[in-house]
Amino acid sequence: MREETDYTEAIESYKNDSNIIIEPWGRSIDHLRLTIIGKEGTPYGKGKFIFEIKFPENYPFAPPYAYAVT
Repeated sequence: MREETDYTEAIESYKNDSNIIIEPWGRSIDHLRLTIIGKEGTPYGKGKFIFEIKFPENYPFAPPYAYAVT
């Protein structure tokens, strides 16, 4: 599945950045949670921003949906 490849690449890209966390939302990787923690010294410092990302059935021919949870 294309979602698996993209999920693996995203995890690999951000594994050394403690301010970005990507994880499955539930048991499926076609529904993800993205957490971004604001960096110190920026207006977003100490902020925690959570997004829900859903991949449609016809992905990659249609883009994923992203919703701000916070």
